[in-house]
Amino acid sequence: MKAALVYEPLGNENLRIEDVDDPKVLDGQVLIEVRKAGLNPVDYNTINGKIVYKLNPLPHIPGTEVYGVVAQDSGNFKKGDRVVVYNRVFDGTCDQCISGNEHLCTAGGIWGVVSNGGYAQKVAVPEKNVFRLPKNVSDEMAASIGVAALTSFRALRLAGCAPGKSVLIFGASGNTGMFSVQMASMMGCDVYAVSRKDWIEEFGATEVFEADEIPDSMKFDIVVNPLGTLFWKESLKHLGIRGSLVTFGIFTGREGSIDIADLYTGERRILGSTGGTRSDLRDLLEFMKMHDLRVKISREFKLTEMQDALKFYNEDHDGRILISMRVS
Repeated sequence: MKAALVYEPLGNENLRIEDVDDPKVLDGQVLIEVRKAGLNPVDYNTINGKIVYKLNPLPHIPGTEVYGVVAQDSGNFKKGDRVVVYNRVFDGTCDQCISGNEHLCTAGGIWGVVSNGGYAQKVAVPEKNVFRLPKNVSDEMAASIGVAALTSFRALRLAGCAPGKSVLIFGASGNTGMFSVQMASMMGCDVYAVSRKDWIEEFGATEVFEADEIPDSMKFDIVVNPLGTLFWKESLKHLGIRGSLVTFGIFTGREGSIDIADLYTGERRILGSTGGTRSDLRDLLEFMKMHDLRVKISREFKLTEMQDALKFYNEDHDGRILISMRVS
């Protein structure tokens, strides 16, 4: 089969498409023919060695967000089942796993980082990491669930997203932003988007602002910031009394300052969120049976075009980048 492998020294220039052996299927694993995969910041940073986890193995097959079909009957899955991979490696025995927070496993990490991932035509993963898709989910949407949609879903729930609350979402047209806007709206919130892209209004935003155009007087119950330093000050500025700021990305930097007095006198909260649990993924898939989530695709590349995809990632693209496992 074909797979993308990155070699040391890590970097885009050292990613190659090669023939590798099909994965060996161990007891309790499911063999999946990968159809499409997302290209996310975590994938780009993995390829370029800019991630906190140590890559294993090397050379390394990246790819953390995949959709495919089951290749052969296995356990509770039948050949042809459309599935997504829950992208966390976890031991099931640490305190975090036992409490249902396997995404924070102290002995694990992100599938596709601490293990080979999904930029390959086939993968073998534990059955506990495989989730069947609702019939109404498109292939493009399916390839956007494991990272982009799941991250947004958990973050909104942690922040207390509920009917009647107001939500401000920075990076609203980005990988996670487009789903945060839709989900918050579907959860009954009044959603305001921060983006240079007007199309995000069609995804459920009440109004779209550029970052420097948000009226000073506007305060929100929930502020979502997946971008990091660049809009940290603005995020806190527009956080209302007893409001929650939830963050899960450092695209523009990892440092930000706060006015401690403003934080505690208004009983404001700052929440960190990362990925999601298997329970979150199950609930998200149930949510998707009732709500028609959409995804805007900027461009889809073949696996053999990975170098072009990595270059395109650094351009001002409009929507998600997907990788098809087709090679011709």
